[in-house]
Amino acid sequence: MTNILIIGAGVVGISTAYELSKIKKNNIYIIEKNKNIGLENSSKNSEVIHSGVYYKRNSLKNKLCIEGKKLIYKFCKKYKIKHKKIGKIFVAQNKDEENYLKKIKSNAIFNKVRDVKILNKKDVRRIEPNLICSKGLFSPSSGIFDSSKFIKTLYQLCIKNRVKFIFNVKNVKFKKKKNKFEININNLNIDFIINCAGMNSISIAKKTFPNSFFPKDNFVKGVYFKTKQKLGLNKIIYKSMIPGIVKERIDITPTIDGNYIFGPNVQISKKINKKKLKIVFFNEIIKYLPNLKFNEIYYYKVGYRPKIFNSIKNKNEDFYIKKMPKYNWINLFGIESPGLTSCLSIAKFVKKLVKT
Repeated sequence: MTNILIIGAGVVGISTAYELSKIKKNNIYIIEKNKNIGLENSSKNSEVIHSGVYYKRNSLKNKLCIEGKKLIYKFCKKYKIKHKKIGKIFVAQNKDEENYLKKIKSNAIFNKVRDVKILNKKDVRRIEPNLICSKGLFSPSSGIFDSSKFIKTLYQLCIKNRVKFIFNVKNVKFKKKKNKFEININNLNIDFIINCAGMNSISIAKKTFPNSFFPKDNFVKGVYFKTKQKLGLNKIIYKSMIPGIVKERIDITPTIDGNYIFGPNVQISKKINKKKLKIVFFNEIIKYLPNLKFNEIYYYKVGYRPKIFNSIKNKNEDFYIKKMPKYNWINLFGIESPGLTSCLSIAKFVKKLVKT
């Protein structure tokens, strides 16, 4: 038997455990610092299934998002998890933003997402009568799903495949022994370690391999607001953007239960002033959704993007998924959006690295 240890019981860690547990010779363990699965970034997202139109060309984000999107829809259908392929509209309100739409479309076609379509003002109003914009770009393969039920289903499948979960692990130490590892938990001897610890993954790698070079953390905090107001929107709404460059914007996402999520923003200050942020969110959103009522929106949650940078700070880095030279240890860094959409394809990618 091959003993494989996965650090982190978020959606990526559990997806990886499920994929590797399909091989009978693998004995899978997951350690998690919290008392249950998916309590950090996996539960702090907008539950969007991204189509893969605006990620950097030839990047892992691009490749794994497009593959992961197909796998998510297939998985949700098989296990009866609520999901809707509702599509996404990128909206433009001036000439510069209209040019961004053209760039998104060009990027999408290069990325082999060829179902996107530029919409004129009348086309947009026909689909979304309450939306104000000069032009739009429609991406029909985007969607939403019940991510909580999704991760619980993955967990149940892991248990069925005899994956062993160990919770409340606070201080784990890894002792390198040739190409294997000893850990100070249950006297385990591990043949392969997969570091999916999210916000803590780089610090864990540094402690275990202090003489190796790793990217640096560049965490970004984002706040979400929510409303139960009936806005009459059917699609996910994103502001126009330059592909590969993530700037401040506030998105609108219908939820699977019929409400709407706004955000995330880019939260610079450490303290969250909910009253001021509510004004900022409202003033931004009514530019393209004038029927929104101020008193109907409320603070929802805050999350962190586990961004990284190798050289230039604030550069939009790709996923970092690499095996350590000479050691059976795989690091996953910077698994921000579209990490949820990509989780099943990331698992397959890691599976190939385990075999090599």
